[in-house]
Amino acid sequence: MKLFNNVLVKGLISLSLLAGLSTPAFSKTQKTYSKYSAKNAVQHIFFKDHFYKNKLNAHLIKVDLNNPIVNIDVALAYNNTNRKERVSKMASRVGAVAAINGSFFHSRSSIDSPVGLLMVDGTVLSDSGHRRTSLGFTDDKKVIIGIPKVKNFAIIPELGVNLKLNGINQIRGKHHITAYTSYFGPRTKTKGKGREIIVDRDGRITGYKYNNAQIPTGGFVISIADANSTIAEKYPLGTQVYLDSVLGTPWNQVRTLITGSPQLVKNGKVYNTYFKEKLQHSLSHSATRTAVGVTHNNKLLMLTVSGKLSLTKLAQIMKRLGAKDALALDGGGSTDMYLKGKPVVTNYRPVTNALVVKLNNG
Repeated sequence: MKLFNNVLVKGLISLSLLAGLSTPAFSKTQKTYSKYSAKNAVQHIFFKDHFYKNKLNAHLIKVDLNNPIVNIDVALAYNNTNRKERVSKMASRVGAVAAINGSFFHSRSSIDSPVGLLMVDGTVLSDSGHRRTSLGFTDDKKVIIGIPKVKNFAIIPELGVNLKLNGINQIRGKHHITAYTSYFGPRTKTKGKGREIIVDRDGRITGYKYNNAQIPTGGFVISIADANSTIAEKYPLGTQVYLDSVLGTPWNQVRTLITGSPQLVKNGKVYNTYFKEKLQHSLSHSATRTAVGVTHNNKLLMLTVSGKLSLTKLAQIMKRLGAKDALALDGGGSTDMYLKGKPVVTNYRPVTNALVVKLNNG
């Protein structure tokens, strides 16, 4: 049996009524689909607000992380880190009951790569090197919001060498060392000077290439921008290599992680880190927004707001909804929300990944 509960609140609701409430008491306007669940694993609330003269329409999905049937995951566009797809298609493919758009992303040279760190099931799938406010989930579904401390390495134990990586599944920068796995695609798409080390699924070096190496299934490629032909002598065929990520406390407890920015709420107070994180000016413009937060009693708040509003206003809304900590995800044309088989909010812009909610059927 599928377990799901959908609550839809229609009409104009003052946000002051939502302040401090774990579940808004709108008994006359609630519609509960009890045939799915009476446990309120997932709820949907619609409300209206305004920002100066701008009318705002907000959709909130509240997820009870204490409920054992709930699982949080990240879905990738076409199961790839550098492609784009509609949130509804990603959510439907992975069997999610709810989803919202995820990371900001770069679009360069036909590569659409997530900004910041992206981790699924304890493995770093993508890292652009940007250290921005991120959202992490532990195995026991505790939520961590902040700027993670992480370093990625290619470890060559036989030679006592640890190559620090500048990126994972991203466009290789000048003087950078970048790792590419099958999540990036069939080839590295690199250009210019440099050499690449090909590592098979058993973790052994099997060859070298100048650029655009084929990525072995289950293996990876280490692309070194400043390397030359001596690379074969430094790292001989058959040498063991593996990838490793070292995360600082408390991020070393996180299994799933997605990067947004800025942080909006910290310890129950508005805490806008836009200037602290030195974000680009365009992000400060009033736009349609996406935000995620967590309450003191471990309820996940997934919010989209359609209309023109500032990041500070978005932070105030998340605080009033009871968020202990919160951050913004990509917004504007990327803002998208999926619920129970259909889009709730959609701007028809494909994105690189989505934050999804799944329910165990038992």
